[in-house]
Amino acid sequence: MKKITIILAFVFFFLGISNLANAQCKQQLVYTCASLTGGAIYLRDFNTKLKKATSDEDSGTKWTVVLNKGTHYRFNICTPDGFEDKVVLTLYDSQNPEKSSPYASTWDRTSNTDISSFDFVCQKSGMYYVSIRFKDENEDKKTCAVGILSFVGKNK
Repeated sequence: MKKITIILAFVFFFLGISNLANAQCKQQLVYTCASLTGGAIYLRDFNTKLKKATSDEDSGTKWTVVLNKGTHYRFNICTPDGFEDKVVLTLYDSQNPEKSSPYASTWDRTSNTDISSFDFVCQKSGMYYVSIRFKDENEDKKTCAVGILSFVGKNK
């Protein structure tokens, strides 16, 4: 009986550690991604779990952020190994939709190139949207991703 109890204790311990490691995916990515801002000041992070989109939902998440005119911002995206070219962070507003003409994105549709960050100098104060999604809506794997918003400086 003691042997079964000890074996079960070990099994539950290792199951708990594996779930904890999975839950820490996003927090570890936040720390890593925040350190890659190139001297910019960390303002906010956007972290999400990504899964295959169903017919009535998108594959990712969108957030609202208020940006100020004349301010230079930097946006970074970080993903676990193997997903670098599968996830995109997009900045847009209500007049420049996400799918057709966003302000900036970590994926250039015309040249089909990926970047890990982009800078944005805000020309008009207001509400903007940040989304993190799979590039391919048919992606069938799950992952997590983190976006970082940083302050670079004020433009004169």
